[in-house]
Amino acid sequence: MSFERGNILCVPSFICTIMKSALENRIEKALEDLFAETDAFLVEVKISGGTKIEVYIDCMETNVTIDQCASTSRYLEEILETEQLVPEKYVLEVSSPGMTNPLRVPKQFQKSIGRLVKVLSYDGIKREGVLVNFDENGFSIEEHKKPSKKNKQAEIITHNYQFEAVKSVVKAFEFPKIK
Repeated sequence: MSFERGNILCVPSFICTIMKSALENRIEKALEDLFAETDAFLVEVKISGGTKIEVYIDCMETNVTIDQCASTSRYLEEILETEQLVPEKYVLEVSSPGMTNPLRVPKQFQKSIGRLVKVLSYDGIKREGVLVNFDENGFSIEEHKKPSKKNKQAEIITHNYQFEAVKSVVKAFEFPKIK
């Protein structure tokens, strides 16, 4: 079901939702097969307007390379076009999730253990600390408080979070101080 408005093909939004879900599922399955014997994994698939597809991938032991993104893109293009899952004109972008995108899947949390993260909970509280563990229900960070005039000792506070109480978790950066 579609209709034309000028030169634009219009499709009702509920059909786009169905198509989007099928497309996301096909991409997820294709990458599950491609990454089966590697340390690479799918982080997220974003589809906008039915013509722009963003695929974020990562690796457990290393950073994603440009070559991995290019070969993954070619692999997906072949499947999507052969199976006619995309319109004639579409955009496919494959990249790493980047440093500022939230952690979304368990493998990202596993990879980030021992690293500094920023947590924003739904109650508006922001904290920064080292990710020390996670499981299927949530995770913990250790917040390192610097010594103060009152408290001469550095303090480590552990914060436990349930996933449903957290709006986002992103990697944090510490740049060396120049003296």
